[in-house]
Amino acid sequence: MKNFVIGLFLIGLTSLGFSQNKNEETEEVKLEDVVVSTNVNLEYLSKVQDKTMSEHVKSLENEASRFDVKTTDKFDGRRESFKTIFRGTKGYIIATYDKEGKIIKTSEKYKDIKLPVPVRNSLFIEFPDWDVDNTTYVVSYYDKKDPKKVYKVEINKKNNIKTLKIDSDGTIKD
Repeated sequence: MKNFVIGLFLIGLTSLGFSQNKNEETEEVKLEDVVVSTNVNLEYLSKVQDKTMSEHVKSLENEASRFDVKTTDKFDGRRESFKTIFRGTKGYIIATYDKEGKIIKTSEKYKDIKLPVPVRNSLFIEFPDWDVDNTTYVVSYYDKKDPKKVYKVEINKKNNIKTLKIDSDGTIKD
């Protein structure tokens, strides 16, 4: 049995030796140039996204940041700005781009999304026996300014209904 295994091993090594083509001719292959582009809207993403954000929101914001206005037929390159709408299952983004493809402002609205941990924690500490009915997340982004991010949450307890505004840090505003 030992000789059989050693024999198979030697046959395997021998076949590998003949698998290489030993021609001295080497053919040169010229590859096409590759253009690596960076996302010009990374600043937008860094300002509007955080770790605890809903995946629905992140997905749509990522799509808006990767959009290349230069590839659309309606963009002529002469205009100062170009506006487009991105729609998702839970919301939309109205984004305005400059002629280089950088996002200069957005108006975003999402409904019925999962609240981030800081918002949920402050909500349940302040209103422990209340139920969450509706959630809306609104973002206003302007280039070179801090974005305004507000969660509008409708809560109820028996027949009492309240609508609260909570920032992304969990601070409840009146």
